[in-house]
Parts: sequence; structure tokens; C-alpha cells
Amino acid sequence: MNDLEQKTLGEFKTLKSSLEDWGEFVDDALMHVLSDMFDEHLVKMAPSHRLKEDRSYLLKSLYRKKGYPNPLVDIQDKVATRVILLKSNDINLAKDKILAHTDWRSKVTKSTDEEVEYQPKYFDYQSVHIVVWPMPGNHKFPEELIPMLSCEIQIRTLLQHAFAEISHDSTYKGPYKNDKEILRRLAKTMALMEATDDYFCDIFKMMMDKKRLYDNYINEFIRLFNEFQKFKPSDIDHSILDDSLELLELKSVSIDELEAFVEKMRPEFRKVIKAGNGILFQQPVIILLLYYFYHNQGFLKKNWPFSHESILNLFKVMNTAYEQY
Repeated sequence: MNDLEQKTLGEFKTLKSSLEDWGEFVDDALMHVLSDMFDEHLVKMAPSHRLKEDRSYLLKSLYRKKGYPNPLVDIQDKVATRVILLKSNDINLAKDKILAHTDWRSKVTKSTDEEVEYQPKYFDYQSVHIVVWPMPGNHKFPEELIPMLSCEIQIRTLLQHAFAEISHDSTYKGPYKNDKEILRRLAKTMALMEATDDYFCDIFKMMMDKKRLYDNYINEFIRLFNEFQKFKPSDIDHSILDDSLELLELKSVSIDELEAFVEKMRPEFRKVIKAGNGILFQQPVIILLLYYFYHNQGFLKKNWPFSHESILNLFKVMNTAYEQY
């Protein structure tokens, strides 16, 4: 290692401790800033920062085509972290939340939209890069170091992340960067991934519409059921719920009809909604099952989603002979 390399690397090493602290600060802040996206399972991997390796820093500082007069300031990915999302149409949501955060200064340094606009026929791993610095006056970091404490946040999808892991270091920066056949196959792979992401986005859009509809029903079931027995949403048996909601797809019932039904049958419900009558009578979706029991027993028998023994028990609890219909 020559004198220039030793000097450059020595300066970087003196900053490493502060960069580690800043990277940890950014990870913790992202967990807070994106908390609702974590709750909705839109973020698939928790951020985990990493420092640029010594050799990589030296190569970028001294041996890349574009020069860096002051690499400690000019190289902005000395520490970096990632936000990995499920699908691409959540990227802008995460980006806006990060840019709005007040505990750092931020700048977008790479934008998928701009890349697509300028190179619409070029397939590469696309992600959004945001660089963040501590706010001036942040007492956790010395004021003179703040211009050097840049952290690059990469926002990408799982598919983009997989492509980057395969291609970036081993191909675009590695020994295969001029292998035309490998590059061609990578381009085909990225095109396929973009098409797959489009399908994923369409599927989730359809699912979300249906989810919103059924969320309203589920909330209503719980509200009505609470009139007879206290129930926590966390106690829902999703297997029973999902199978019962298939009945709703086959024969729709409005929320107004369910409310009127419960109002009419309130005395009867007070008698039958109890633990001794079995698990079904401890789940709010029993409101829907009993609606069909009273309004269309033939439909309920034909499409009953559980065991035959369980529908026999329902008829028994309701003091009705199964063969009567």
C-alpha cells in the first residue's frame, strides 16, 4: 500500500466509529418512520446498516473514473442500509416518509422514475437511493463531522434485491462485466422480474379491495357479537373466519340485514352464544352462520364449509332436527 492509499484509508478509519453510530441511528429511525408499513407487512426485511469495506473505499476514492477531491465528504455511501419492500408501488410511500422525517437532512440521489424516463428500454436493478445526514445541532454527533456522516438508504423490492445480490458485485463490478451472454441473460431476467412485479401489484390491488370489504364485515361481526360476549379481535380464528366468508361470496348479505337480524333474534342469541355450545359459538362469524340457518337452511347445508358433525351440532344447539328441512 503506497503513502496515498495509507493516508486515505487512515482518514476513513478515524471516521468509522461515528459512521457506525450514524448507521445505527438511521436503522432505528427507519423502524419508527416506517412502523405502519412494518405493521402492514409491506416491509419485508428490517434495515441493517453496513460500512463500506476498506478496499472498496480505497478503490472508489482513488481509482474510479470520476474523481473525489474530498472522499470523506464526496463519497456518500460510506455507510448504507436498505429498506426491502414486497412490491414496487410501495416504494414512493416509503420514500415520502423518509424524506419527511425531521431528524435528518435528506436528498434523493437515484430515482427509478428518472431512470425509466431517460432509459426506458434499459433493464437493470432499479431502486431509490436517499442519502441522509444528521441535522445541524444534533448533539450526538460532532458538528465538524456532520458533512462526512452520510448514510445511503436503498429502497427496493424483494425481486430487485434478489437481482442486485446476484448481479451487482459479481457481474457489473466483477470479472463478468464484459461477458455479453451473461449480461444479456441478466437483462432478460430483470425484464421478467419487472413483469412479475406488475402482476404482483395487480394481484394485491384486487386483494386489498376485497380485504377492505371483508374487514367491514369482520368489524361488524365483532361489534354485534360483543353485545352477547366480550371478544378481542386477536382471538379470531382465521381458518373458521375465512371458510365462513366463502358463504358470503356465494350468497351476499348486507350489513344492514345482519343488524336487523341480530336485533330481532337478540333473546335467542343470549341463550346460545356460550362456550358450552362449541368453538363456532365463540367466534363472531356465528352471526353470519345463524343468519343463513334462519333464512336459507338448504343453502347452508349444501355449502357448509366444515365437518358434517359440526353442522349437526349447530342444528342441535338451535333445537332443530337436521332432517326436518
